[in-house]
Amino acid sequence: MTILLDSAALDDAAEAAALGFVRGITTNPALMARETSEPLAHLERLLSAFPEGPVCYQPTKPAAGEMEREAREALALDPARVVAKLPATLEAIALASRLHDEGFRCALTAVYSAAQALLAHEAGCAWVIPYADRAARHSAGHVVEELWAVLERLGSETRIMAASLKTAQQVTDAVLDGADDVTAPLEVIRALPAHPLTESAVREFAAHWE
Repeated sequence: MTILLDSAALDDAAEAAALGFVRGITTNPALMARETSEPLAHLERLLSAFPEGPVCYQPTKPAAGEMEREAREALALDPARVVAKLPATLEAIALASRLHDEGFRCALTAVYSAAQALLAHEAGCAWVIPYADRAARHSAGHVVEELWAVLERLGSETRIMAASLKTAQQVTDAVLDGADDVTAPLEVIRALPAHPLTESAVREFAAHWE
């Protein structure tokens, strides 16, 4: 089980790294656009701000040739840490297969169906990334459970990394549904330990020493 930060903000990366239990970062073109106009240069800064663990980089260019060039440039920055995060399209899955054959790690993102998970397995993807909150809002079924069922049936090494998590409850629900890993914004990660009974107990402990 791994918790990753879903952000491209350098301050978020530094804070998450200091927590100790956050083990990596995921980004996407929308998150990158909020922070920079030079995504590959910013990826280098993220690698420095978060010095250990995987950093999943999604190319900003959707055309197949441009996507491959950008993915390869990102992977070249740190082949041991950078993961090529690619959308679940036919062209991108073919690219993931080629990169896997060359020894690079890939993650297939925006995964909503068991069929996409099957192809991710065949392409050797390290992760499939379903958007749990978006799936729920669009009545796309129990997507994490469906992905888990097909990958378990295949005996696959492809892991499920649940994304689009807006609350602490969604994080735990995703794990209970079968997610191996989760990625969430910093505010959701901060909310994970919060519970009113814990807060009440802390106040009671403190009251004994006032």
